[in-house]
Amino acid sequence: MSLPIAYIAIIIIWTTTPLAVKWSAIDAGFVFAILTRMTIAAVLCQIIATALHSNWVWHKRALSMYLLSGFNIFLSMTLIYWGAQTISSGLIALIFGLMPLVTGIFAAIILKEKSFTPQKTFGIAIAFAGLMIIFYSESNQNSQHLIAVFSVLAAVIWHSFGTVVFKRFASDLPIMSLTTGGIWVSVFFLTIFWWISDSHIPETITIFGWGSILYLSIIGTVIGFTIYFYILRNIEASKIALIPLMTPVMALFLGQYLNGEQPDARIWIGASLIIGGLGFYQVGGYLRFALMKVMQRA
Repeated sequence: MSLPIAYIAIIIIWTTTPLAVKWSAIDAGFVFAILTRMTIAAVLCQIIATALHSNWVWHKRALSMYLLSGFNIFLSMTLIYWGAQTISSGLIALIFGLMPLVTGIFAAIILKEKSFTPQKTFGIAIAFAGLMIIFYSESNQNSQHLIAVFSVLAAVIWHSFGTVVFKRFASDLPIMSLTTGGIWVSVFFLTIFWWISDSHIPETITIFGWGSILYLSIIGTVIGFTIYFYILRNIEASKIALIPLMTPVMALFLGQYLNGEQPDARIWIGASLIIGGLGFYQVGGYLRFALMKVMQRA
């Protein structure tokens, strides 16, 4: 696969995933929908890993990373799917657009990376202001909406924390082994959660519902993870960082036209601030560098 096609594919996948999450849980219920999605994904990853003769590692640190990865997937997925029952798919994508900011904060704390330049700090402040506007907008509807927003935000925070921890302790582990092991562990946790919560198997799931689950399993999880790791290794970070700038707005429009979602004006204002802050966080340093170059030549 060529890099341009992979880049476009990951944008499409990240844009459509929040809407597919909402659709997949309509008939199945959110717990069964996650469990089914991740079980299918685990089986597919296992088949791929076997076909590629991917070597599993079983030392203590690897097992710890499988466990942490699996719990990370379980908790973040559960929070997202629960929140998706109440808030729009576009808003889910918008909140997940904050992940680079939250990851940068954890990287500064855990990895001691120098993430808090003046430009990045200003970008975080702008995005935080946009998030506050969204909180205010959702609180005016009902408390359930606000709790759902906090649920998805908690998923972002936890997922970002897990990403930094993996970078710190699992950077040398085989990607396919880490991915497959983590998904299998998440299936274990999800099975227990499903059994404790209701252990209900839906009597009927429409073709539309199954289509959404299969899309999330195959495209959103297996292919999405593979493409992301592929572009992560072959495209410079500045271009990868542009993806979260595009997907939230596209997801807002997609939810509006395909799912009848109608975000009010305050959501759009908050979205503009979040995306603007994210953009300044990601490219502010590059803009300053380019401006200095121009001034030096003048």
